[in-house]
Amino acid sequence: MESDVTSTLSELERKLKELERELETVGRGGELDSDPAQGGWTPVPDVPQADAATPLTASWHGTADAAPPPPPTAFNGVAPVPITPPAAPWPQAAPQAYAPPPPPPPPAPAAGLHRQLDELLAFRDRLVQTTDDLVSELSRVLTELGVGAAPDPADTLLSGDVTVDAAPFGDLATLAAFEQALQRVPGVAGVYVRALDAGRATIDVRLSGPVALAAALRATAPLPFAVTDVRDGRLTLAIN
Repeated sequence: MESDVTSTLSELERKLKELERELETVGRGGELDSDPAQGGWTPVPDVPQADAATPLTASWHGTADAAPPPPPTAFNGVAPVPITPPAAPWPQAAPQAYAPPPPPPPPAPAAGLHRQLDELLAFRDRLVQTTDDLVSELSRVLTELGVGAAPDPADTLLSGDVTVDAAPFGDLATLAAFEQALQRVPGVAGVYVRALDAGRATIDVRLSGPVALAAALRATAPLPFAVTDVRDGRLTLAIN
């Protein structure tokens, strides 16, 4: 192992001497000199065995006006690897918060527009009140004149045999009083109670001529009633 190290160091020393000889030749303008001691050459002493691991250095002894030393040659046939420093990163700009612009304020309404709107609303209120008053007055006048009023069904004329359907009757005494009231109506020739079911009475009445039976019965009946249906040969009453 030591012999290999010694032989490697000897080979390196030999190559270093050859390199210094070439550098000395270049420093003298290309003149060849067989004496390596001329031109400031300092021989390298033999490296002791104990200092075999100490690296060797070479120094340049050319003149100031001489050309710069040649680029380093390949070591053991391997070309030197160029080292490119990394590019400086671009500065990162701080993110800026984006806020949308505020909406434009609504245009201020003209002062005259509010005044005109208030006047229109007041006129509308007056017009509605006047119309309501006119309708009420017209309805009152028509009612007094009897124009447009629905005819009273009690004034309907009946003749011949009529079936009276009346309800409700709470007891037989009330039904008997109602039967007697029918008999007292002018133009009634006969009264007969045909049925009584759950307070509803069916009464057959015979008339001697055309009679407004419901209207005439209001004057003699012991209880008030309302006419719910009237047609030829039939009269329906709701006892109140």
